[in-house]
Amino acid sequence: MPLPVSALIGSPRRLVSAIVLFLLLDLTVLVTNLWIGEQVAQDAVAINLAGRQRMLSQQITKALLLTTRPGDGEDARSARQETDDAFGLFEETLKAFAEGGKTRGGDGISTHLKAVDGEGAHIVAEARRLITPLSEGLTATRTGPAAERAQAATYMVQHNPQILALMNRLTTVLEHDSIRRTRDLRLIQSGAFALALVNFLIIVIGMARRYRLIEEDSQRWRAMARHDPLTGIANRKAFEEAASAQLMRAQVDTQPGAMLLLDLDGFKGINDRFGHSAGDAILRAVATRLEAAARATDVVARLGGDEFAILCPMLRGKDDVGQLCERLVDSVRGISREDIPGCPWG
Repeated sequence: MPLPVSALIGSPRRLVSAIVLFLLLDLTVLVTNLWIGEQVAQDAVAINLAGRQRMLSQQITKALLLTTRPGDGEDARSARQETDDAFGLFEETLKAFAEGGKTRGGDGISTHLKAVDGEGAHIVAEARRLITPLSEGLTATRTGPAAERAQAATYMVQHNPQILALMNRLTTVLEHDSIRRTRDLRLIQSGAFALALVNFLIIVIGMARRYRLIEEDSQRWRAMARHDPLTGIANRKAFEEAASAQLMRAQVDTQPGAMLLLDLDGFKGINDRFGHSAGDAILRAVATRLEAAARATDVVARLGGDEFAILCPMLRGKDDVGQLCERLVDSVRGISREDIPGCPWG
């Protein structure tokens, strides 16, 4: 029959607790996975924008050099506008890296950056220090004379390699930080998964162990229900089941067999004179002798009182039955006082 889950796990509360813990750990794995995905996406944006800073630095330098050309035609105005746009985006992105905030992405859509820390913060601070004089000088490039525009261009040409190096370092630092964060999150995810797996195995092992204990108890109770508690041999129920099974087999394969019924003459007098404890000792001794004399395939049972039965499958002919009966009678006759602990008679 199917066993209730509460019996397998020990108690409903323990089962519910184990399941809730398993679900929480699974949820932790899911949330961590989503967190990793979000973190990787944010890191990818930051790394991409750090790389774009290098391109903007070179674009600013080129545009500034174009503004120093003689004349004030359309090309010069376009170069000044390009300088303003590139520098504005460069400065805005550095500020977002330093303080956290919004800047424009490569597609022109606003995106949010988290403030960098550690080595990245020092790099950004150094880059902002370098572009401060340029920020002030760019105002002169819009309306000032060519000499002032040339001064701003000269400053950018001199410091552009340093700015490029800083942006390269920033990109590398962001990449390393991203790898470290992802690794840490993966460790958390793996730990939660391992705990969930261990919890699941504990549930399975606990249920298997509980099932084994219940099955052992069930077998023990079934054995007790089919054994005579006094003598330890089969009882009436077990004998009837064995006899029914033997009859069913006999109908199929027509195998011979025999059934012997025995009782003890004068047993009531022993109970009346020496008491039931003496009678019980005799019954145990008789059961032991009958099992020893019977064949290994025979079923020896106590039907009740001093009545015994022996089921003998595959026993052929009267001679075989007679020999077995003689052996059984001789075995019982051979019972001595040594076979009966606390024998009350001399």
